[in-house]
Amino acid sequence: MLVLAAVTDPLAGLRPLVEDAGALIQPRAPVATSDEPLVPRREDPSADIADVPSVVNLDRDQARQLLEDAGFRPQVEESFDDVVAEGLVISQEPPAGASLGRLEPVLMNVSRGPSLAPLPNVVGLAAEVARVDLDRRGFQVIEVTAFNEDVPAGTVLGQEPLAGAVVDRRSVVVLRISRGVEIVPAPLVVGRAEDDARRAIELVGLAVGETTYVEDDSAPNGVVVAQNPAGGEGAPSGSDVLLTVVRIGEVNVPALIGRTVDAAQRTLFDNGLLVGSIRLVPTPGASSEIVVGQEPGPGAKVARGYGVRLIVAVPAAAPSPPPAPAASG
Repeated sequence: MLVLAAVTDPLAGLRPLVEDAGALIQPRAPVATSDEPLVPRREDPSADIADVPSVVNLDRDQARQLLEDAGFRPQVEESFDDVVAEGLVISQEPPAGASLGRLEPVLMNVSRGPSLAPLPNVVGLAAEVARVDLDRRGFQVIEVTAFNEDVPAGTVLGQEPLAGAVVDRRSVVVLRISRGVEIVPAPLVVGRAEDDARRAIELVGLAVGETTYVEDDSAPNGVVVAQNPAGGEGAPSGSDVLLTVVRIGEVNVPALIGRTVDAAQRTLFDNGLLVGSIRLVPTPGASSEIVVGQEPGPGAKVARGYGVRLIVAVPAAAPSPPPAPAASG
């Protein structure tokens, strides 16, 4: 019979091999069974829904943890409350017991404490530290700056309202912040007469420091030939400017008090000096312009050509006579 089958169908023995090869080339779709772990199962839709727990009156961190454990996303907003203590939950949305999908947000309103509070003292603190402290307490901060020679830049000089005042924590606090020492540019005074140089330096808020006198035939007598700091260079307000002034020979300042202006000018000229400036002082009883003060004083040694300042008394305007009484009839 086997011989007859081979004669009748010579490929019968090869057919199972061909089918196995075809199965390898084009595998059949797997037949799913309930016992196979890779088969997706349709879970109960109610498993993604849960009741929102109550977090009112809980501490912020406790409430956050409770919501996260329940599968929700806690979100926080803050507001002042005169009843609920700071850090406790005032209310929640959705409310406790509401059905909500897992991973959905639950908003917690957390108390910042009473709206009225004493204002802390931030004077002397760094501006950044004071700003953070006041902002954390709910205050709004406005900053103004001012130069100050004694307080480092960036330090709080003062506050308004004052420390200890009980105010609404949503109100504005004004902080005055130090800018440190004001820096001003030194005026260029090289080439100017010493007296003019001194006035220019004092006018910008600086002071004349040590003055060195040198003999220099290349510059006029009494002229500034060097300065420190240099013209245009910044210097702290009130600081000194050092001068180097040409002085060819020294002379003694003569006594000028009691002389007329013309007589004082001639005396100065005879001694190799000049009139630097004149300040007029109206004086009752003065009959003419008389020198009543001088700078430098008599006997001072100054450079030839120096300008001496004069204080001159001038007649004051006479008061108007009272009106004559009307004649009686």
